[in-house]
Amino acid sequence: MGKPPLIIIEHLESELSPWILLEYRHASKLAGKDNIMYTNVPLRYHNILSLYGRVSEHSVLDIFDHGRLLILDPKADKPLSKNDLEGIDAVVIGGILGDHPPKGRTYKLLSSLAKGSLTRNIGEGQYSIDGAVYVVLEVFRRGCLECIDYIDGVELSKRIGNEEIKVFLPFRYPIVDNRPFLAPGLKEYILEGSLPDFIIKEISKR
Repeated sequence: MGKPPLIIIEHLESELSPWILLEYRHASKLAGKDNIMYTNVPLRYHNILSLYGRVSEHSVLDIFDHGRLLILDPKADKPLSKNDLEGIDAVVIGGILGDHPPKGRTYKLLSSLAKGSLTRNIGEGQYSIDGAVYVVLEVFRRGCLECIDYIDGVELSKRIGNEEIKVFLPFRYPIVDNRPFLAPGLKEYILEGSLPDFIIKEISKR
């Protein structure tokens, strides 16, 4: 089968929020620390992100030959196939927390500037960053985009006494082991407003 292509996440937010950190962390667990790179990252975040992969302050477009990149973009005309993952140096995913409805920021900030690169979509839905990494790796492993089950929209809930807190995430998530595939700690962060202790301990090493 060979080795999957390098995964590059081009950071396109102004900050490194806890939410996006959780998705980056999960992406690293999926791809492997040695096979993921975070680019366009302000220097103040290099220390923490180096826990999860290689980090560069430079844009992927300044580091790599555009013609050797495949960029995931919801606006791309063609869906991702396994053949697309051969003969490239890396798959690039925009490090963006999704908007609903989408604003096309991946195209505006990344793929429209990458002359000669391949652009592919992974379906009509808007995946989380780590969800997109999962899809890429599954297409590489299983050979088809259609093999991947997903759900559009996930409701998170928590009961506190007689009150039930509900938050709806209007994004597309892969289904793994019959459950939406969310980044570890994300549900706790969204419903409780803080990161789980095990993640706080992990990042405090930096």
